[in-house]
Amino acid sequence: MKRLIEDLEIGYLDTDILDILKKLFEFEDLYTISSCSGRITFIDGNLPWERRGSSIIFKKHQPITVEEFLEILNVPTLKRLWLVVTGPIIHASALNMRSAQKLLMIARESGMKHSGILSINKEKGIIVELKTGIRLTHLLKIGQHTLLKENEAEEIVRVTNESLIEGKKRLNKLRELLGIQTISSK
Repeated sequence: MKRLIEDLEIGYLDTDILDILKKLFEFEDLYTISSCSGRITFIDGNLPWERRGSSIIFKKHQPITVEEFLEILNVPTLKRLWLVVTGPIIHASALNMRSAQKLLMIARESGMKHSGILSINKEKGIIVELKTGIRLTHLLKIGQHTLLKENEAEEIVRVTNESLIEGKKRLNKLRELLGIQTISSK
């Protein structure tokens, strides 16, 4: 919990998911390790999953505008410009299998169907990953050559935002199952 508060204070924590993380810390036999409420990322690199030699050009946990999209598209690209949308992900450490299974059951019921146990370790406990299958990857540019027409930007942004929002809906279902009051559906 101390690390969670530190991450919040320095601006590292994705605040869209803070209420869920606090709720999970109320369980006496588990704690969260890392999380993301889902995000839209633009990456300059050979392949979107490569970290070495790649740069994150833009990252946002909320929907983007056509203007933001076009602005990013106009940034000079060294390799390839990728648009990547990923759904929510939460990593937690459970003290025992009963707690891990309970968390997995709630996650799957909320639509986080790709959730599972990553590892079992005496020191770190049972590492559980809560994850949706939401992922969208689109190649936008190779060097300075744009692979789409400007009038296609609006449709790409619409689908990008739909993908992100679908993940937020699943987080809201998780909130509901955890007994967290939701203010609005993002």
